[in-house]
Amino acid sequence: MLLLRRLSVALLALATIAPTVSAQTRRPITFEEFASAKIVSDPQLSPDGKWLLYAVRSTDLAANRRTTRTWIAPVSGGAARQFPDDRTMASEARWAPDGASVAYTSGGQLWIAPVRGGAAKQLTNLTGGASGPVWSPTGDRIAFVSAVYPECRDDACNAAKDKAKSESKVKAHAADNLLFRHWNAYDEGTRSHLFVVKPDGGDLRDLIPGAAYDVPPGPFGGSEGYTFSSDGRFALYTAKDQGSKDAWTTDLNVYSVAVAAGVARVLTGDNKGADQNPVVSGDGRMMFFASQRRAGFEADKWRLMGALIDGMGGRELLPNWDRNADGIVVAPDSKTLFVLAGDIGRDKYFRVTLDAAGKASAPQPVITEHNNTQLSIAKNGTVAWIRESGAAPAEVWVGTLDASGVSAQRQFTHENDALLAKLNLPPLEDFWFTGSNNVKMHGFIVKPPQFEAGKKFPVLLLVHGGPQGAWFDSWSTRWNYQMFATGGYGLVILNPTGSTGYGQKLTDGVSKDWGGKTYVDLMKGLDAALKVNPWMDSTRMAAAGGAYGGYMVNWIAGHTNRFKALVSHAGPFNLENMYAATEELWFPEWEYGGPFWNPTAMATQYRKYSPHLFAQNFKTPTLVIHGELDYRVPYTEGLSMFTSLRRQGVDARIVVYPDEGHWILKPQNSQRWYQEVHGWLGKYLTKGLVP
Repeated sequence: MLLLRRLSVALLALATIAPTVSAQTRRPITFEEFASAKIVSDPQLSPDGKWLLYAVRSTDLAANRRTTRTWIAPVSGGAARQFPDDRTMASEARWAPDGASVAYTSGGQLWIAPVRGGAAKQLTNLTGGASGPVWSPTGDRIAFVSAVYPECRDDACNAAKDKAKSESKVKAHAADNLLFRHWNAYDEGTRSHLFVVKPDGGDLRDLIPGAAYDVPPGPFGGSEGYTFSSDGRFALYTAKDQGSKDAWTTDLNVYSVAVAAGVARVLTGDNKGADQNPVVSGDGRMMFFASQRRAGFEADKWRLMGALIDGMGGRELLPNWDRNADGIVVAPDSKTLFVLAGDIGRDKYFRVTLDAAGKASAPQPVITEHNNTQLSIAKNGTVAWIRESGAAPAEVWVGTLDASGVSAQRQFTHENDALLAKLNLPPLEDFWFTGSNNVKMHGFIVKPPQFEAGKKFPVLLLVHGGPQGAWFDSWSTRWNYQMFATGGYGLVILNPTGSTGYGQKLTDGVSKDWGGKTYVDLMKGLDAALKVNPWMDSTRMAAAGGAYGGYMVNWIAGHTNRFKALVSHAGPFNLENMYAATEELWFPEWEYGGPFWNPTAMATQYRKYSPHLFAQNFKTPTLVIHGELDYRVPYTEGLSMFTSLRRQGVDARIVVYPDEGHWILKPQNSQRWYQEVHGWLGKYLTKGLVP
C-alpha cells in the first residue's frame, strides 16, 4: 500500500523555523522531536537523602530502539554522572541499606557496584535473566525475579529446555488450559519465580521452587509486588495461584515465605477479590497492601489495607475514601503513609497518619500539581518523585517532609529543557460539563499550537480505553496530546462514565452499559465544549480511540454521522467473537454479565451493545489500526471492522502491525502510526493541508 502523506514532511515548513525561547516563535512539535524527548523515571534516594539515582530512557529513531541509562547526582546540587560508569546501560538501580553500594540490572542480569568507585560484580548468570532487585532491610540479601521452568530444579535444566525449544523445527503452541496466551505472548511453560542472592553472589536460591504461578503476576507487575519483613527473615509477595481458573478469576493474594527456606503461606486467602503489593513498616509491625473486595472485577476500588506482619487483623484503613490506593509508601516514622491515587485527571499523593491504635487520619493531598508518581523517601525526610504534564515530559522533583506535607518542592532534573524551549506545547485546560443523568463530569481542552483568536480550527474528540480508565494531565509516549494537536486540531478530552478518579460509582457505571451512558456523556461533553469554545469548527470534527476507545469509535460509526472521520485502534467489533478469543475472561464476564451462552447476557449485552450489529449504518470514513500480537483484543476485530466498512463502499483504510500487540511501541512503528493518523485526519478535516 502507498503510504499516506508523512507527518514529518507535512510539518517540514514548521520544522525549519529557528528555535528560540520566545513564546511567539515556538513551533508545533514534530515526530522526530517527540521521539527525542528523554523519559526520566525511577528516582531512588540514598538512605541518608544526600544522593539520587534516576533512569533516563532515550530513543534512537534510526536504529529503531530505546535504551536506558542510570545517573547519580548529589541532591544538594552538582553535576550528575552515569552510574556505574559511562559504558554501562544500567536500570532498576537500588541502594543497599547502608548506602555503600547499589544493585542494578544490566544485560538482563543482576549486578552490584560500590557507590564511591570500584569494580562492579555480576551476581547472576541465569538462563531466565534477572530483574527487579529489592534489598532486604538487613542488607544481607537481594530479592529479584527470574523465568524458570517449574519442573526444573537447577539452571542447567532451564538452559537445556530453552536450547531444545530453540533448535526444534516445530514451533507449534499447545495448551490444555485457558490463559494459554497473555497480552502479546504464548505460555511457553516458564514462570517468573522469586529468588534471593547474597551481595557477594553466594547462596542464590529460588524461594518458591516448583511453583506453577508467576511472581509478580503478569503481564505488568514489577518489583512493587514483593518485599521483605523488616528483620529480613521473610519475603512477602503477590501471586495468583488459581490453577485452571486463572483466566476467569481476579483472585490475587499476598504470600509469605521464609528466606531461609520454607513453604509459602497465603496471608489474604479469605478475600476472593485481588490483594497485592505488600509494604512493610520500618518498625516491622505492620503490613500495608491494596485490596479489591468484588471478585472478578478488575476495576473495583483498590482499598488501603493494614494488617499485622503475619496477615492477622487485616482491615480497611480508609473505608470512606472514594479513591484508589494505587501505590503505598511508608515514611521513616512507620506511622505516616503516602498513598498514590488518581484524582480528577491527575495522579496525586495523599498523606495518611496512623495513631497509636492504628486508626487512620483523613487523607491530606500533599503532592498535587500536574501528574505525580514514583515517590522515594529518605530517612532525613527528603523526598523525590516523578512529575509530568500534558505539555512536558517527566522529570524528577524533590522536596522535604514537614508538618504541612511536602515543602520546598523543586524540579531536580532538566533533561528536556532545551527541547521544550523550541516548542509551542499548549497546556491542558480543565473543562466541566453535565453528562448523562445530570452528573457533573470533567475533561480537558487543548488548543492547537497554531491557535489564533478569531480563527476556526477542526476538532478531535479523544476517547480513552479501559473502559475503566481516564485521561490524565500526563505525557504519554503512545497517545500523546501534543502529537495530535500538532496537526492543527483542537482536542476535546473527556472522562465520561467509566472513568477512574471521580469515585467508584462513576467507574461502575459503564459495566453492562458499554454503548449507553458513556456514549451520551461523550456527545454531551463535545456539545458543551463547542458551545464554550467558539474557535472550534463543528463542521470539521473527528473522533479517535484505542481499546475500549476503539470500541466506542466503532459504536459511534453505527450511531451518528456528525464526524467527518474516525480512527479506531484495537477496538472490539463483535462482542461474541471477542469473548471467546480474548485471554482474560474475567473482563468480559463482568462487563457483559457472563459468557455469550448465558441467555440474559446474550439478550441484554452481546446483542445490544455489539458494534457489528449496527454496521448497516456505517457511513463515516474510518482508519482502522491493529497489532497482530494483540491477544487482549485480537486483530481479527480490526479486520472485521475494516471489511464491514469497505464491503458497503465506505472509505476506509487498515494498518496492521505484525510485530506489535495492543500498544504500538517500536519507534519507527510509532512514527508510521502518527503518519497514518495525521494523513487520515488531514484528508477529511483540512483537505490534505496541515494548518
